[in-house]
Amino acid sequence: MLISKKLIDMDIKAKDKNEIIDQLSALANADSRLTDLDSFRKAVYDREAEVSTSLGYSVAVPHGKTDAVKEPFVCFAKSVKGVKWNKQLVHLVFMIGVPLQAEGKDYLTILANIARNIMDENFRSNLLQTTDKDQVIKIINDGEQKG
Repeated sequence: MLISKKLIDMDIKAKDKNEIIDQLSALANADSRLTDLDSFRKAVYDREAEVSTSLGYSVAVPHGKTDAVKEPFVCFAKSVKGVKWNKQLVHLVFMIGVPLQAEGKDYLTILANIARNIMDENFRSNLLQTTDKDQVIKIINDGEQKG
């Protein structure tokens, strides 16, 4: 399963994007999705340094492709207050992790699904309004099935 309740933070307390990346990486590590926390965080930071992963619509999708990832996953965080992500205020964060050997198809499919869904105002609104992790999983899974 790409996402689980252990990979969701419904009210992340972070001052900036680096803290969000660190906190979501820690969730993935605690859920045994990583073999090396520092290597994964470095991959996400390196990708973020290339081009910002804020996509508009108050959404950011930081991601890392590295052998430190056991199998593809998605972490989700909601910041009620919002966090500055470069020049945008972000409330919803989807962090993707994929192993290097799976980077092509799996990575592109996950990213395409998220990108398509965030353009749907109902998808974003439902995620912003819910406080229930099971509901987050349902919203994300329903969005994937629509695609």
